[in-house]
Amino acid sequence: MTEPLTAAVIVSLFFSEAIKEGGKAFTKGVTDTFAQLVNTIREKFKAEGTEGLLKRAESEPTQKNKEKLQDELQTQMDADEAFANKLKELVRQLQAQDERIRQVVLSEIELTGDLKAKDISQKAKRVGSVSQEMVKAVKATNIDLGNLNQDA
Repeated sequence: MTEPLTAAVIVSLFFSEAIKEGGKAFTKGVTDTFAQLVNTIREKFKAEGTEGLLKRAESEPTQKNKEKLQDELQTQMDADEAFANKLKELVRQLQAQDERIRQVVLSEIELTGDLKAKDISQKAKRVGSVSQEMVKAVKATNIDLGNLNQDA
């Protein structure tokens, strides 16, 4: 069973460091498919009158702006099955075209309070280049982590 596509997955792709660097290591197919994903989202947001959220998140990619973008994207995916299916297919194509696997959990989070995370696993099933990051650039008053697993 495959995991359901969520707006969190797409927003994570959208702001991926590898993509922002111009996709230098990606094939033309991957960069074309990513551009199609971005354009599909942009067109949907424009049609729904929420393009400002996307523009703000792109120009100021703060955690708050990313969360607002993610919430709106999830709302639009929930309301429009055809749109959600189109995004799911584009993400599937990206995953099929990219031989590298990059998994990131708990990255670039700033909290004024505590962070508690338990039972987080990353597992890469394909052969190829694998990059896994479990906790990166996290700032919190207290951090309580438990049962973190990575397997490649």
